[in-house]
Amino acid sequence: MPSLYRHPDAPAGAIQSIDAELERMDDGAVAIFQLRGDISKLVIPPPAEPERADNLWRTTCFELFVAGEGTSYREFNFSPSGQWAAYQFDDYRSGMRNIDAQIESEVYQENNILQFAVGIRTEFPNPVLVGLTAVVEELGGTIGYWSTSFAPGKPDFHAAAVRSLLLDGVSAE
Repeated sequence: MPSLYRHPDAPAGAIQSIDAELERMDDGAVAIFQLRGDISKLVIPPPAEPERADNLWRTTCFELFVAGEGTSYREFNFSPSGQWAAYQFDDYRSGMRNIDAQIESEVYQENNILQFAVGIRTEFPNPVLVGLTAVVEELGGTIGYWSTSFAPGKPDFHAAAVRSLLLDGVSAE
């Protein structure tokens, strides 16, 4: 399970570690994120209708960025509330539009572990470059940015450097 790293400019907080994995399925992929730390200090959106919604990244949210060849890429946002978003970009932060996807998610919390699993039914390129990311908001408004990798500078999950894992066949490793 790859580890996500806190952005160096983000303050240390309630979360000690985040692990994530992505497994390709015939009709999409399954992503699992596991947070360890003081979960009681997190802002976790309450359950909502499992439907498409924008601006999920403004609070605790899990994300997946994927790209095949060329400059286009996709962004998926998954809220612990059950809401989600799926976008296609033609190039870096430009040409954004909604894409078709079927998303099912599940949250499990016990003691100091929060696990979030999401099934993503949509077409993925093969092979595909992947970035697994998380936005973690704490009570009081502190926000931590976590990713498998970062580009230099401020946290920017849209940067190509974030998509550092190769998913080919059935394994992201």
